[in-house]
Amino acid sequence: MAYTGPFDRPIPGQSLTTEPKNSPWEQPPQMAELEEVARYYIDRIADDDVIDDMAAMCQSGVPLAPLVETIYMTGVAKGLHTIDAGLLVAPMIHSFLKAAITDMGVEVDDDGIDLQKRADEKEKQRFYALASAYLERNLSQADSNDPGMQMIQEMVEEGQEEASGEEEPNEVEGPEEEMQEEMTQEKPMGLMAKG
Repeated sequence: MAYTGPFDRPIPGQSLTTEPKNSPWEQPPQMAELEEVARYYIDRIADDDVIDDMAAMCQSGVPLAPLVETIYMTGVAKGLHTIDAGLLVAPMIHSFLKAAITDMGVEVDDDGIDLQKRADEKEKQRFYALASAYLERNLSQADSNDPGMQMIQEMVEEGQEEASGEEEPNEVEGPEEEMQEEMTQEKPMGLMAKG
């Protein structure tokens, strides 16, 4: 079936109106043994053209984990193997691709998670928590004009604003609030209106 436009897609619930076991993934898998599934993927990926394309994607910033997931999920959708088999061979596909792409001199991002950034954020949160606790303990004893305490308080307030990421709501009443107020003032009338 050729693509004819943006509306050439199944409608929600359409799969419930077709014959059961009509889709490839609803049939028994073509490959049942893990060795067979692994061999299938390694044979397909070991092609130089495939490795070149995967390396180009990694070079453009695509992490390797979503690529591997897409590879084995495509096999599941085609009915080649079960999702369990795909999950079990995924680490092997990942390590094979990583080794092949790294040999080409391309740096590989495994999963797109920046561990250094995550560690820095945790350290920042720890600092703000410790500074807040320090302020609570010592603010009553310290002089209100103490520049060090004022500086720590400013840093903690800035960190809390950064963490919330929200601006304070505007107190000006907008048209939605006015309309809501008008609707609550009107009393329903008619046979079914309760008084």
